[in-house]
Amino acid sequence: MSALAVAHPPVPRSRMARLRPVPDLAEPPVTVTISIAGGAGAGRDRVLAALRDLVDAAGPAVAVAVEPAGAGAAGQLRLDPRARTATRDGQPLDLSRLEYDLLLFLASHPRQVFSRSQLLAQVWGHTHTTNRTVDVHVSRLRTKLSDPEVVTTVYGLGYRLADDAAVVVSS
Repeated sequence: MSALAVAHPPVPRSRMARLRPVPDLAEPPVTVTISIAGGAGAGRDRVLAALRDLVDAAGPAVAVAVEPAGAGAAGQLRLDPRARTATRDGQPLDLSRLEYDLLLFLASHPRQVFSRSQLLAQVWGHTHTTNRTVDVHVSRLRTKLSDPEVVTTVYGLGYRLADDAAVVVSS
């Protein structure tokens, strides 16, 4: 996945107020591919930041996957939420329901740190389990992915998806 090195200003509230959430339609999803020529310049970073802001404003009905040119690199993880499948280099991964949900949640919120309590509430749907449950599932996920670097521990805070994790969520 492409990681931005340049901080970008937030979208002004006046612009966000004009954006409307995408209704949940029974129609198949529309995939939009945008090619940005010119490498990793500041213009490219601004376009990617604006697209991320737009998707964030649209809400959970919209998913985005930023794939650099030549995507499909070795070790790439691909998640398909509709089929609830996970593959690495085209090979299926045997993830439990909670391992899959945890990976999908982290991949859907790149560059964000979540405490164990937040993950329990968002992924498990409740908080009446010990925080140690999250640690065990993260450990099992890392083992099944054969890559302990995919999920990063932010000491004293919680977990996040690694910046350079090659995880693509298809729509």
